[in-house]
Formats: sequence, structure tokens, C-alpha cells
Amino acid sequence: MKIVLGRLLQRTSLRQAIGRRAYSIKKIVDIGQPSPASHPQLLKEGESTPGITSEEYTLRRNKLLEVLPEKGLAIFAAAPVKMMTDVVPYTYRQDADYLYITGCQQPGGVAVLGHECGFCMFMPEATSHDVIWQGQIAGVSAALEVFKADRAYPMSKLRQILPDIMKGSSQLFHNVQTAVPTYMELDAFQKAASSGKVKDVSVFTHELRLIKSHAELKLMRESASIACQALLQTMFHSKTHPYEGRLSAKVEYECKMKGAQRMAFNPVVGGGPNASVIHYSRNDQKIKNGDLVLMDVGCELHGYVSDITRTWPPYGSFSSTQEELYDLILQTNKDCVELCKPGASIREIHSFSVEMLIKGLNEIGILKDSRSSSYHQLNPTSIGHYLGMDVHDCSIIGYDRPLKPGVVITIEPGIYIPLSSNGPERYRGIGIRIEDEVLITETGYEVLTGSMPKEVKHIESLLNNFPHGKYNAEPQQ
Repeated sequence: MKIVLGRLLQRTSLRQAIGRRAYSIKKIVDIGQPSPASHPQLLKEGESTPGITSEEYTLRRNKLLEVLPEKGLAIFAAAPVKMMTDVVPYTYRQDADYLYITGCQQPGGVAVLGHECGFCMFMPEATSHDVIWQGQIAGVSAALEVFKADRAYPMSKLRQILPDIMKGSSQLFHNVQTAVPTYMELDAFQKAASSGKVKDVSVFTHELRLIKSHAELKLMRESASIACQALLQTMFHSKTHPYEGRLSAKVEYECKMKGAQRMAFNPVVGGGPNASVIHYSRNDQKIKNGDLVLMDVGCELHGYVSDITRTWPPYGSFSSTQEELYDLILQTNKDCVELCKPGASIREIHSFSVEMLIKGLNEIGILKDSRSSSYHQLNPTSIGHYLGMDVHDCSIIGYDRPLKPGVVITIEPGIYIPLSSNGPERYRGIGIRIEDEVLITETGYEVLTGSMPKEVKHIESLLNNFPHGKYNAEPQQ
């Protein structure tokens, strides 16, 4: 009897303990985007967005203040919501500058940064109707506690507060790409604009974003790794599913299963002559036996994108004509990557690539002369571009800028010969591009997409020896 009574008492105590714990659990506040409390699988304590700490966001703002004129004021508006139909929005993507400065991934806000006002945020106000249909959003309290604003107000106070801040400024800098009437219609803004005192803030933000921090590079390496793994699995898939649309779906599926939030751009999947269309996007054709497929893909991981291109024969083998062209593009890719180092520029690397390809195309017989105009009909693109939060990152910065450690660029030589070309018939309808991401380091370079095969022998071996149809993606934990 004593034993039974003891067990009953133990169970009662256990229930009471469980009950106390249940009622002492701290309520997790939904701020409309992942936080360490709501998404511990994505964010560590101290991070405002996955991989980026609140301290790093503060450092970014301080660096912007260092280059902002003494009485200058920077204004950032969040990206607008874009609609697919009258009631269906496109998936939201935050403007890179707004995200870089604030850490806020949501629409509807305006952020202001100045020497006197500090970091001030105007936040949208959700109605009960908004919460029912769209969920919670970040408000004033989140601006102060999560995004570390010095001051925060509801958006309804903007017309009352922002004009006084503007009046004390000698110059206004704003994000032209996301500018909204909410502040542009203010008399103080209109007066500054009419006197030539309003400029694009990207002259500062693109400079700051060009050189990546250690945290940013970690995210970029992960984004590149996901894209490489996804593209490799899509390459395996192509032999049994030689359809542009299916390959597009496959690479997107694999990227998202491995943790990417979205594709960096609509995948380019050009089979046969479609590969000669540089930004082909229809992806609706079956790839014929004997044709190549060109896939240009990239994904976005927590605000940082990847960009990689490979070209291969889905049915397993390059023809001698295809291999001849492919080898020229591959060697150009390799030689251009070797030129990536501090002090070089994209423009210099581009010039080298043009000379190399003109020479090679003349030797093959595709070009009849060395005129650049003849070459540019077959490849009007640059050898590469900056990469980061946007695919063509820091677009205000020219390609003559000497590269520095921490800058990420692409190297993507290609050749695009349409069916209408007057060159040798055997080359018509062939498009080839080989693109890699390259990080400039102190001593040279690091190829972030180096794990994705690009040698002919490796590609053919993978296509012909892989057990097709037996591979499934595993989700990232």
C-alpha cells in the first residue's frame, strides 16, 4: 500500500511540475519575420537576420554616417508590394539597401539616418483586418528592440515629424528605386529637390556593400554551395527528363529543399538553339537528342544570391563540334579566373576575354576577321559583374574599379550562335556559357562555385555513370 501511495504522490508531483512549466513558458512575439525566439533553427541570439548580427547592422549605419555629409540626411523606403493580379501579390522581396541598413524584411516602412536624428524608423500600422488576412508585422516596438532604432514612430506620424528633420538638413539622399510619395510629396522634400539638394543614396550604399564582411561571405558561400548542389542534381535529372520546364522546376525544388528562400532570378534553361538567347526565359521546349542545354541559375539565401551557369549534353556526350567550341569557352573561363586578384578590374578581364575569344573563333573559322563588331554579334555581354545582395550588385560602381579583397564577381565567357548566323552550318544554333562566382582574396581568388564540374570528361562521366532516377534531395535541417 505504501509503495502504491508513493507512486501516486510522484505522479501528482510530476503533473504539478509539468503544469507549472506550461504556464511559465514565455510567449513568443511574432514580429512578421524570423527572430531568434520564433525561429531558433535559423537565427542565433543577437542576430537580426540569419547570419547577420544587430551589431553588424549598427556598424553599417555608422559607416554610412562617416561618409554622409555633416548635415546630410539619408532616407530609405522599403520595397513596395507588387501585384500579380488585383488581389494576388508577387512573393515579396525587400530592397537591398533598405535591408542592408535596417535588417527589416517587410514592406511599408521608411527609415531615416542622420548625424543629429540618429537612426529613426517609421513603421506601418496593422489593423485587425490586416492581421487576420496577412499576419503580424513589425511595428514600433520591433523597430526599437529588434532593429535597434534610436527613435521609432507609426507611419501616421511621418508627415508630422519628418519635415522638421528634413529642414535641419543641407542635403537629402534617398533610394530612388523605392521612393514613395509618402515623403516625396512633403514640402520640405519638394523644396530640397527644386534646389538640387536631393541625390541618390546608392552613391554611398553601393560602396559599402561592395566589400563583403566575414558574415556576408559565409552566407554567399552557402548560397553558392546550394546552387551547385542543385544544379548538379538537375544535370543528373536531365538525361531522363530532357525538358526545359522540368529542369527549371527541378533546380528550384532542389534549391529550396536545401534552405534557399527563392531563386535569384527565373532560371535560364535553353536547349539547343534556345541557348543562343542570352536571357532565354520561356523554358517550354523539349531538348532534342544531340543538343546541349545551357542552365544559368542562382538562389537567394537570407538576402545573398548566387549565380552559376553550366552547359552540357543531357543525352550524355558532346559532339566533336560542340566540344571544340566548349573547350574554347572553358579555357577562357579558366584563364580569366586566373586574372582575378586585387588591383585587376572587370574591364581588364573583359578585354582579355574578348581578345582570347576573337583569336579562338578566328582559328575555328566562325569569325572571318578580328573586328570587335563581328565578335559582339556572337557575344554582346560583359565577362562578369559584381555579386552580392543583388544579382547585378552595386550597379552604380563601374567595371574600371580596381578589385579589392572581399569583392565577389562572376566570370562568364560565352558564345551565342543563332540559327540565322552566316557562319559555318555545323556551329549554328549552339549557345555555350560557363559561369563561376569568384571571391577576390588578399592573395588572389577563391572560386565559390568550384564544386560544380565543368570539364568535358567529368560531365560525360557523371551523365553516363550516375544511377538516374535514384537521387532525392534531402531537406536542410
